Amino acid sequence: MEPLNELLQRSGQGDAAAFRQLYNATSPRLFALCKRLLRDEALAEDVLQEGFVKVWHHAAQFSASKASAMTWMTTIIRNQALDKLRQAQSRPTVVDAVEYESLEFASLEPEPDALQQMGEDAERLLYCLDQLKPEQRECILQAFYHGQTHDELAQSLAKPLGTVKAWIRRGLEQLRGCLQ
Repeated sequence: MEPLNELLQRSGQGDAAAFRQLYNATSPRLFALCKRLLRDEALAEDVLQEGFVKVWHHAAQFSASKASAMTWMTTIIRNQALDKLRQAQSRPTVVDAVEYESLEFASLEPEPDALQQMGEDAERLLYCLDQLKPEQRECILQAFYHGQTHDELAQSLAKPLGTVKAWIRRGLEQLRGCLQ
């Protein structure tokens, strides 16, 4: 069993020491994600803390057969950050051209085992993103990494809303199939 998956499962059973190890192994990367989305270090710290509270409370629901621990936690933290952005009625800065190969989070280095797993997950994700049509890849990256809504994407790309939604939906279906 993967070390992070095991730590998350033990956390779901109320093991505080496992949760502490999980936090130490994953918080630098998740904090970098928060800072990237929120562009405010203090707000990113708050969101990270709130996100880890959710991770602790919902760890028992984690299923290693559906996603890796890092993917599961990243989703929770990302959603927490996007909720905070919506509450503040602000959006992160839109990047004109996303170079998805550069979407790594420069922060403190995680443990070697976690780094290896993250590297394998990232390689797999990059491979699957490469299989998408460019417009699908662009929309998915803008929506998930920069928090753009469908409406914002349609406006920035000068495309109909339905087209943008279809690109994202089909792209996510392809990614799901490729990643399984």
